[in-house]
Amino acid sequence: MNIKWKDGRKFALCLTHDVDRIKKQWYHYIYYGLKGDLINQKKSLFKRCKGIEPYNNFKDIMELEESLGVRSTFFFMDEKHKELDLNFWGRYKMDTPAVVEQIKELDRNGWEVGLHGSYYSFQDEEMLKSEKKLLESILMHDVVSVRQHHLNWNKNTWSYQKKCGLKYDSTVGSTKAVMRDGLQGPYYTKEGMLEFPISVMDKVFHRNFNETRSQTLLLLEETCKRGGIFVLDFHQCYLQEEYNPVLIFYKQFIKEAISMGAWIPTMKELGTFFEEDKNG
Repeated sequence: MNIKWKDGRKFALCLTHDVDRIKKQWYHYIYYGLKGDLINQKKSLFKRCKGIEPYNNFKDIMELEESLGVRSTFFFMDEKHKELDLNFWGRYKMDTPAVVEQIKELDRNGWEVGLHGSYYSFQDEEMLKSEKKLLESILMHDVVSVRQHHLNWNKNTWSYQKKCGLKYDSTVGSTKAVMRDGLQGPYYTKEGMLEFPISVMDKVFHRNFNETRSQTLLLLEETCKRGGIFVLDFHQCYLQEEYNPVLIFYKQFIKEAISMGAWIPTMKELGTFFEEDKNG
């Protein structure tokens, strides 16, 4: 790649967080406990009994990223659909007072808030448009970045996103493997969306932490050498002490990227950079 990165940086790292849940549900304690994580679940439940919500950790993430001098993009969703399926249990409404205040706090302190299109919005233009409009009514400005929940996509999704006024998508990716798409940089779809593929999602770490850690660091090195883009997708609910190895890795990964000469913009900043380069 031959990208002249901002301020002479060697490559770009885009930090993103999908906000699927902001409250840990009762079945999470049982599910993860039965999977062998009983000690952590007891600790988590004890904190919950003291009024500390494990998944409401936005302040902690902001303080961590602030200490490293970086900002990220948080994708918030508004899931109104109801089904007897785990994909719809324990969701939140974007316009509840606590969520509204959290969105505003992130925005006014320099973090980007993008749209996490709800489960079926990838195939429903009006649904996607309504969700974007709701988020914009909270932020009082345009929303330009999107990632579809569950990485759901079909041949019409980019068209729907574009018609809604969205500019930058980051839905292309995998929950099962580290992806190398970012080495080639972003690309414009025929619909005009600028796509930033996900390099690695936190769920891959849950399959095999040590192996994924090694692959992720190797990909970071290669991204630096090629001057590409690395898009990291870590759900905010995993960046807390219950998943301490993931939290520790996240901090170490950012430090390593900074030492290697990374530019770390929000997705909006990254998209704006490429648009200005294209038009300039």
